[in-house]
Amino acid sequence: MSWVVVSKFSYTYPGENTPVFRDLNFVINRGDFLVITGKSGCGKSTFGKALAGFLFQDDSANYSGKIIINSEDMTQLPLYEASRKVGYVQQNPEDQFCTLNVDDEIAFGPENLCVPPDEIEDQINQSLMIVKGIELRGRDLATLSGGEKQKVAIASMLALSPELLILDEPTSNLDPIATRNIFQTLHNLRESMGLTVIIFEHKLSQLVDLDPKFFVLDQGEIKPLGNNQYRPKSVNRINLSFPGKTSLHNDHKNTLIKVENLNVAIQDKIILQEINFEIVPGEFIALMGPNGSGKSTLLQSLVGFHPPNSGNIRCFDQASPNIKTSNLVMDIGFIFQNPDHQLFTQSVLDEVIFTSENLKILTEEITNLANKWLDQIELLHRVDDHPQRLSYGEKRRLNLIAAMLHNPRLLIIDELLIGQDMANALIWMKILHDYTKNGNSVLLVNHHPELTKEFCSRLIFLNEGRMLLDQPVDLAFESLRTAGFDSFVPGKRVSEINA
Repeated sequence: MSWVVVSKFSYTYPGENTPVFRDLNFVINRGDFLVITGKSGCGKSTFGKALAGFLFQDDSANYSGKIIINSEDMTQLPLYEASRKVGYVQQNPEDQFCTLNVDDEIAFGPENLCVPPDEIEDQINQSLMIVKGIELRGRDLATLSGGEKQKVAIASMLALSPELLILDEPTSNLDPIATRNIFQTLHNLRESMGLTVIIFEHKLSQLVDLDPKFFVLDQGEIKPLGNNQYRPKSVNRINLSFPGKTSLHNDHKNTLIKVENLNVAIQDKIILQEINFEIVPGEFIALMGPNGSGKSTLLQSLVGFHPPNSGNIRCFDQASPNIKTSNLVMDIGFIFQNPDHQLFTQSVLDEVIFTSENLKILTEEITNLANKWLDQIELLHRVDDHPQRLSYGEKRRLNLIAAMLHNPRLLIIDELLIGQDMANALIWMKILHDYTKNGNSVLLVNHHPELTKEFCSRLIFLNEGRMLLDQPVDLAFESLRTAGFDSFVPGKRVSEINA
């Protein structure tokens, strides 16, 4: 039976002239398991927020039509009432955190619904066990990895026992094993409890055998997605031109970073142990490993955010423990896991030129290049907008060109592909591959084995804070298979992935 009915729904963001949706009609049956895909910035998150009732709490909201869930009009329902029906896991888990530690975060919703304390304790345990995160109990949220935060965000919604669960790219920070576990868990909940599930996702290949209903959101319409109907665009669509290189960029004998016997602990918790590797010019290195294995901590340690407890880091002409992050900006472009953590200005253009301006190297030529790049990544029409008005995926693309514009010798990127559809993922991996051809280097955290195999030259794999291997890509994947990490080994070629 029709349980969710979207009828002639139109919505325009405040200050915008073009509607995201115009007379949208869509029907969902109780117990459906839906996957909705679409290119970055097409309105998936907006549709999720509409279903959850988020968009209608402001008197200035510009909308028409109805969204009926189990006989209730979500456009008229107070948010506290809507939260009893719909659990919404946002694209950025930090956007929905209300407390400081895992237990309090999961308890927050049930407490506000006046659930008895002994039942709340059971709900904390049950929801964490469902997402395979029971070991996270008692942890401070600030100490969690991006993937661990996503598990907590999902658990906090499951603790509310919603009738409809909406998840906006719930696995963007998860490793392949955790991704598979989450998808299987959601499918099982639908089968065992009749839970209605909607997932906005780009990783379609890992969902196919769970037999969901696939849809694509395109130009404000939601259409059924048949096999082979949603293919990546040509990887040649974007062509970023880079300034000329100095001879140092092409000197492969010059070591950019050297790490020896690195050990790092944060709040008395050992994160990294006995890490050894180096980076030379012209390398494209993928950093992989399970969630919580220390990948983000390693990247941040390289630029001085986490001083070593023991061991040595030599980063360009600086050495630990005296690495000063501000002195590395000319040589290193650093991109954090969360796109919101490095948006500093009031407009998209100002964001792109921010680093060049602070380094006092901004010229008319660089400004023109910034505008050209914005045009290439389809953000030139947003040049005067505040960066926070962009979609999550658009923010990530903005992060990338802002970090690359001054042509650093090394790019360190924590999760490049957050919020990116496969078409954009292919484009950006090709751009980074071309970037290294000119003598620059890239160190990239990546949870996509197929993309790693297609574009990267070397793979470093961390497990439980230790370096399991550091090898050329093809050899590394054979070693991972032998070591039992099959989920991190490529399956299909990139050209066979359909989203």
